[in-house]
Formats: sequence, structure tokens, C-alpha cells
Amino acid sequence: MSVTLRLPSVLKVAVGADEVRIAGSTVREAFDAACAELPRLRQHILQPNGDLRPHVLCLVNDRVLDRRGFGEHPLADGDEILIHQAISGG
Repeated sequence: MSVTLRLPSVLKVAVGADEVRIAGSTVREAFDAACAELPRLRQHILQPNGDLRPHVLCLVNDRVLDRRGFGEHPLADGDEILIHQAISGG
């Protein structure tokens, strides 16, 4: 099963890619596969305990996932995961 993880341009600069095709039957498995390919990705989207960082949203097929239990969300072949990051400053 293949899914696509799309990253915002700010992450492309940080990790060197804006898209990666990975395998996984859950979001957690897909994130683990993506982080194995792009090791710097983990620190930008996940906290040390594996939760999403506070400024990160995870969408699957344009549906925002609940932060609690996001990793257990099932995936199907061809699904698209999109990461959004809040950017602040001023």
C-alpha cells in the first residue's frame, strides 16, 4: 500500500523534500516510514513522546484529524496525508 505525504514549503527547506511516497496502514506507520527516509522530519512535526507538535495539523484526504489518536487513523492505498504548520512572528 502506498500513500503520499505532502509537506509545506517551510518543511521542504528544512528536510529537503515536499513530498514522499511511503507505506503504512496507519498515520503512525506512515510517519515512521517518512521519518526513516527524511530523518530531520521527526523533530519538526512530532514531539519526543510521538504526539503532534502544537503548531502542526495533520490532514488525510483533506480531513483534519483529531490530535488525540491521530496516529491510529487508518490509511488506504492512494491516500494523501498533508501536514500544515502554523507560522508566527511579528
